[in-house]
Amino acid sequence: MDITMAKTAGFCFGVKRAIRMALEASAAGEVCSLGPLIHNQREVDRLSGLGVRWAERMEDLTGDTVIIRSHGVPPDVMEALKAKEYRIIDATCPFVKKAQRIAAEAREEADLVVIVGDRDHPEVIGLRGFSGEKTVVVGDLADAKRHTYHGTVAVLSQTTYSLEAFEEVVAYIRSQAEKVVVNHTICKATVERQEEAAAIAKTVDIVLVVGGKNSANTGKLAQIAAANGARTAVIESVFDIDNIFFKDAEKIGVTAGASTPDWIIEEVLEKMKEDTVVMEEKILNEVETAESEVKEEAAVETAAEEIVEAETEEAAEAPAETEEAAEEPAEEPTEAEEAQEEPEEETMAATYAAYSKDIAIVRRGERLSGTIIKVSDSELMVDIGAKSEGIIPKSELTPAEAENITELFKEGDPVEVIVIKRENEDGHPLLSKKRVDVDIAWEKLAQAMEDGDVLEGKVLDVVKGGLLVDVGLKGFVPASLVEMGFVSQLDKYKDQTINFKVLECDKGHNKLILSRKAFLEEEKAAKAAKVWDEIEKDQVRRGTVQRITNFGAFIDLDGVDGLLHVSQMAWYRVNHPSEILNIGDEIDVYVLNVDKENQKISLGLKQLIPDPWSLVPEKYPVDAIVEAKVVRTATFGAFVQLEPGVEGLVHISQLAWGRVAKTEDAVTPGDIVNVKILGFDLDSKKISLSIKETMDRPEQTEAPAKKREPKAEVPSYTPDDDDHITIADMIKED
Repeated sequence: MDITMAKTAGFCFGVKRAIRMALEASAAGEVCSLGPLIHNQREVDRLSGLGVRWAERMEDLTGDTVIIRSHGVPPDVMEALKAKEYRIIDATCPFVKKAQRIAAEAREEADLVVIVGDRDHPEVIGLRGFSGEKTVVVGDLADAKRHTYHGTVAVLSQTTYSLEAFEEVVAYIRSQAEKVVVNHTICKATVERQEEAAAIAKTVDIVLVVGGKNSANTGKLAQIAAANGARTAVIESVFDIDNIFFKDAEKIGVTAGASTPDWIIEEVLEKMKEDTVVMEEKILNEVETAESEVKEEAAVETAAEEIVEAETEEAAEAPAETEEAAEEPAEEPTEAEEAQEEPEEETMAATYAAYSKDIAIVRRGERLSGTIIKVSDSELMVDIGAKSEGIIPKSELTPAEAENITELFKEGDPVEVIVIKRENEDGHPLLSKKRVDVDIAWEKLAQAMEDGDVLEGKVLDVVKGGLLVDVGLKGFVPASLVEMGFVSQLDKYKDQTINFKVLECDKGHNKLILSRKAFLEEEKAAKAAKVWDEIEKDQVRRGTVQRITNFGAFIDLDGVDGLLHVSQMAWYRVNHPSEILNIGDEIDVYVLNVDKENQKISLGLKQLIPDPWSLVPEKYPVDAIVEAKVVRTATFGAFVQLEPGVEGLVHISQLAWGRVAKTEDAVTPGDIVNVKILGFDLDSKKISLSIKETMDRPEQTEAPAKKREPKAEVPSYTPDDDDHITIADMIKED
């Protein structure tokens, strides 16, 4: 047996850390964990012998030192332990800690928190304690469909959950809720472990998952291995190996859950090596026995043939006993007759030998090359070098060939066939062409898999879990391998011709697994490599809006994502990228910076349009009167927008000819007003405006002279009047 061991098998970082902390604490005396420290009974027993005990309930804890296992606990449990004045060793996995923090934040920010995972798992129970009452736990897509989603929904997952299953749930919730905030809390080590299990499962006959049968991590690995076509078995110890059916399993893959210690993995591997040696010896003995039996049978047959030959010779030499022979002895041939007969016998023997040498002896199942010598509506007659011509009946052609037999085949055409019967009732070998076509198809597909070739085929049907594709054979594309992301509806692919790569080609088990995802990933990687070779700073490139966030948009530049920050979208303030962009939009972008080492690209959009301030002298000359919109007010005046990106200030003294006590007495945000350009400063991007200058000045009326009290001057605003109004003033007033 060929054994492949997963590189990422065994303890993850969080479990190793928890066990190390527990053993260090036990050196000073007995410690107790709340719940088994690890989901592996044999390891729990080993730790117990080293002074690390465990209790299911808080009431059953012993000693004064408590270990919080890597799964973590809800906040109320931690508070209760502190209230009882236990010495607490918090071994919660850092990845779980992060998920707990995210759950607590989601509790405050979302209308509903969705945790994807096993509701009875201690980690999920802990997360629910942080996320509060507005929480639902869903185990899979079917479970997710039983709930309704409203407002803002925050989604996170158990750290050991399947990434593919998580994305399925997220896709469904996105289709139902108004806003979805997705938090990727699946541990990176878990993803790597699951991806490796999937990859190994595609190359072996059986996968052994070593770990506790009550471990969620181990269970997920087993599910993934089974989903990728391999027979799968979970084993907790070497004793389980004897119960596994290894027949026809030439290649075996071994992986292990995050709760499986190295010493158990080593036990299993050692046991399998021993079994392999025993099995090889058994096979060798069986082969030797079989060879011995064959030799004995051959000896018996040889002896029997010698006896038959001897009896035949004796019968030939025995004298004739008939009366006629006794009375009339046979005439002996003359020397001349003997001389004439002997050459004739030799010639006939030589001719027969030469004839027999040229005639092929056909065997059932043999693959031969022949030439078509006759075509009819019901069959093809083929010369295969045998004593009789072979017949290919219509039923042994492909359906398309059988319908157009006289159009597709001509006399003299070469053809490859397989002998399915040495002779039919008329003495002709019965042949099949379609079976050769199947063999050739398997050979081509196996070679394509080895070479990594991209093939093309038509989707015949949509079945449960994937697509059936015609590639000369019927191949299966699992739903998870149709696109790079999740696909909920597969019906649209029916009758389409798609490209794919061969993942598994096993003629013996009639198993052909195809992947369109592998082709798409390879195509994307090739495009991305080309983009990275070509892209440079200051280029203008075409891209598609792939994703929108609060801080910007990710633009797909033909396989490579670049970030278009919200500050680089326009010359004016953009509150959210969705104000000017939609997912799927095709836009030209300007390359601001390229970091090939870290594979980051910064993009700009506003650089492709003129800065509106550069056109101010031409569009807004001094003394021009234009229409503008009041956007905000301050104690010293009003800011008005001449166009997006160009704003100016109407000082309070320029709002009206009469005295204005408050800006809001004259204008309010949203008002459309006429303003006169008093002046501008392009370097500082300031424009001084006046509303009153667009109005007729009221006539002065004489009034009795009276003593006027000195009053504070209201400073007028000019482009150079920076001493009176600062940015800080404007922010404060705003």
